[in-house]
Amino acid sequence: RERAGWITPVPGGVGPMTVAMLMHNTLEAFHRRLEQAH
Repeated sequence: RERAGWITPVPGGVGPMTVAMLMHNTLEAFHRRLEQAH
């Protein structure tokens, strides 16, 4: 969470790195949910 400062260069802005991390986290959560379902 402390890296958010350099990931998003503009306060309140969303940089490409932020979007990439969001996608990564979403997919990771999805896979974990699938593993728990079995």
